Amino acid sequence: METYCNGIARIRHSATGEIYEIESDELDWDAVGGDERQMGSEIHYEAVIDHPELGELTWGLWEYPVGIENYHATNAGPHEIIEDFDYGLEHGEPEPDEWLDYIPPENPYTIFMSSYHHTGDLLADHGKENGGHLLNRMVFSHQVTALEAYLGDTLINHVMADVAAMQRLIDQDDDLTKEKFTLAEIAKDPGLVERRVREHLRSILYHNLAKVDVLYNISFGIRILSLATDKSSLFKAIMLRHDCVHRNGFDKNGDELRVFTKAFVQETADLIKEFVESIEQAISTRSADAT
Repeated sequence: METYCNGIARIRHSATGEIYEIESDELDWDAVGGDERQMGSEIHYEAVIDHPELGELTWGLWEYPVGIENYHATNAGPHEIIEDFDYGLEHGEPEPDEWLDYIPPENPYTIFMSSYHHTGDLLADHGKENGGHLLNRMVFSHQVTALEAYLGDTLINHVMADVAAMQRLIDQDDDLTKEKFTLAEIAKDPGLVERRVREHLRSILYHNLAKVDVLYNISFGIRILSLATDKSSLFKAIMLRHDCVHRNGFDKNGDELRVFTKAFVQETADLIKEFVESIEQAISTRSADAT
């Protein structure tokens, strides 16, 4: 699922009566959390603006069950919303050939661990205690990126090697269940279904841990978020990485983030490593039980 937001929001100030207009491109959406409910994961998307006159304005979207927009809400505080954006969730259309030739590494876990040790050495040797130091931010960002790569490559490898797991995805994933192929198309390309599953898995944004949790559960019966010792800190790390990559270390308000001390970056690296180790162990145990 992807967020869409169109139009202009017009909000009347509660005290002055002045009307302010906000363009849709001023909103920056993030997946900020996820909770387990009866029908699976609920994913919360949010966009926040700190307006100089209106204060904090929030737009929220909730996906539940996965693939369905359950609810959306705008919070303008004491002010009156005269006209709101047209916003919601929609199914994105991935580029059909973007990842067709991509072959994941055979052992994503080994690559992740190598990255963990190398970036740890770099942080120890060249990092600074200054929480705004560039190298600290770069190491921090790479750690989250390494987690995303591990999650994606591991999922693809095991699904492509497990016919039953692939079939479960085809039967239960909201996007894949909508795929329709004619007999003529399948006859011309016997690998069509497998290729479409691979393309779909490559289109996933693997920093959306709630969505990834659902995919791992469908494929392997593993709820990865239940393996996290500190789920809130993982979500926070992903949001901070977004600020590092897209805002050069500044938050939505334009304030410099200075939380990236050597200690904080290393603690985050250790938290991610523990998370990856738990997932790897769960998958290994499942594979051993299946043989």
